[in-house]
Amino acid sequence: MECTVDTGKVDREIKKLKEEKKQIQQELKNASDDEEKHKDLERRLSQVEAELSAKDNDGYRKQNSTYTNG
Repeated sequence: MECTVDTGKVDREIKKLKEEKKQIQQELKNASDDEEKHKDLERRLSQVEAELSAKDNDGYRKQNSTYTNG
C-alpha cells in the first residue's frame, strides 16, 4: 500500500506568515515617527515571529500534513 503526504496546506500557511512578517517589517520602517503605531507593529511582528518559529519546522509539517492511502 502506498501513502501520499500533502504538505501544501502547511506550506501555504507558513508562506502567508512569512509574507505578513515582511509586510510588518516594511510598515515598521515607514512608521518611525508614530510611536503608538510602532509599538503595535512591534507587538504584531513578535507574534508572527513566534508563530513562524513554532510552525516552520519538520515536526509541525509532519503533524499537520494530510496523509492519504493510495
